[in-house]
This record gives sequence, C-alpha cells and structure tokens, in this order.
Amino acid sequence: MRFINDDRKSIFRKPRRPCPFFRRGGGKKHPLTQVSKQKLAVIGLGSVGKAVKHTFDFFYDTVDGYDIDGRGNWENVLHSDISFICVSTPESEDGHLDCSNVDNVLCRLSASGYSGICVIKSTVSVGFTDASTKKYSNLRIVYMPEFLREKSNFTWFVNPDRLVISGEIADMDKVIELFWWVDDVGESVPILKMKNIEAEIGKLAHNARIAVLVSFTNEIESACMEYEADSDNVMSVIHADRRVNSKEHLKPKLGGYGGKCVPKDTKELIVSMKNPILLTAAEERNRITLERD
Repeated sequence: MRFINDDRKSIFRKPRRPCPFFRRGGGKKHPLTQVSKQKLAVIGLGSVGKAVKHTFDFFYDTVDGYDIDGRGNWENVLHSDISFICVSTPESEDGHLDCSNVDNVLCRLSASGYSGICVIKSTVSVGFTDASTKKYSNLRIVYMPEFLREKSNFTWFVNPDRLVISGEIADMDKVIELFWWVDDVGESVPILKMKNIEAEIGKLAHNARIAVLVSFTNEIESACMEYEADSDNVMSVIHADRRVNSKEHLKPKLGGYGGKCVPKDTKELIVSMKNPILLTAAEERNRITLERD
C-alpha cells in the first residue's frame, strides 16, 4: 500500500528546499515590529501542531504550545494574539469527519472570553466553519487548512505550495502577515482567499484528487496484468504529456492509497455529496487493490 504523505521529493511546481533563513542560521527578525512581537499559541501538538510550533518558534519570540496530554499551559493560550488549532478530526462511523475535538477547543476558548484570532488548521467537515462562527459569535474564527506530508511535515510547512484561508478580511490579513518568511509568498506561492465552504471543500477535494489518481493508476495496472503488459511503460505514455504536471500518484506497483488523511478526507467528501459517482468508484477501486495486495 502506498502511503501518500511519504518523504519522496515532489516534482510538482519546483523542488522543495530548506527555508533560506534556516540555511544561513536564520533569526527571529521581521521588518514589521508589530508582527514580530505577536504572541502565538498552538493547540494540539500532533504531527501538524509540531510542524507549526517548531517553525514559528524559529521566527517569533512567544509561541506557546498546549495539548490535552498535559503539555503547555492553557492560560498562555488565552494571552496569545493568534492561536492555531491543530487537533485531530478522525473519521466517524457515518463517514463524516469527527470535528468534536475542534468544537471542544472553540467552546473552551469562547467560554474563556478569548479575544485573539482562532485559526483552524485541522481538516473539518463541509459547513463546520460557518456553523462554528455562528455558534461562537464572540470568537474571530479563520479557517486555514494545511497541506502537509506525514513524514515531512516541517519541510512542507516551511515551503508551502499555497496558502488557503477564509474568514473576515482583517483577520485573514493578520494571519497571512505571519508567513512573511515564505519564499515568493503571493507570487509563485499564491494566497488563496475564499469563503469558508470553499476552503473546506478545496481541502477535501485536494485529497480526493489524490485518491482518484491512485485508483486510476491501479485500474490501468490491473488492465496491464490482464494483458501481460508492462505497467511502467504504459504509464510512461501519460507521464510524457505536457499537460500532466506531476507523475506523483500516477506510478504503478505502489498499491492503493492509505495514510491518515486521504482515505478519511475522501470519505467525508463522498458522504457530503448526493451522487459522488467518480469518488465512489475510486474508493471501490482502492478497496479491490488493497485486497489484491
């Protein structure tokens, strides 16, 4: 089984590289003093939270981490200007993402009278952010989904392909300012501002596309096995097309898709739609591939 978020180098857009600030020793400096003095907090210190905190630690003086396992101090979170919510949202029995961990954090922040910006980095169900904004009207909620590989979270957070964000304009701008250290931010690394529902579906669609590509590749590999054809040669025909940006997820002999994110995010999108023909087929193709392997 292929684990989608592995550490193989991506050939999409450009090769990844360490942030230049890290290469030359870096430093917690920012041309705008008011930005550099922001107090940040990271809630949830799992794979995503650790990448977020470790990166911000390098550029900002005050970055407090908190996790329900006992790490950190909640009072420090309440004194932060911007908090990043990075808790888990596993698949529930009905196929939707279980966003109760995110809701619990928002509920606690609301009850504590938190006045900073709440940035949700966790992947959430379709409609969750709008519902939460209404439910916790005293909070300044921004949704900013993360696009990381499980085994190289830090590198991908330092060098993102894009920054996707939704929420009130003023709050979005304050959050975007924190990422001043990203190479070519706003240029080759686009800032994609949109509605909450669009950002939610966009995050899910990103992983669903991976699911479709992997299942397509396995379908072609299955056909090659029937006719005793070399699947690598067959897929090389597709790889050579200038319209195919990347060979990622189009490599045969790697099995079905797996990992923590792609399966559950694809399922969330499936159960949120009325007639998801293509995604359902991709999921079925993946099931057959995993059983075969």
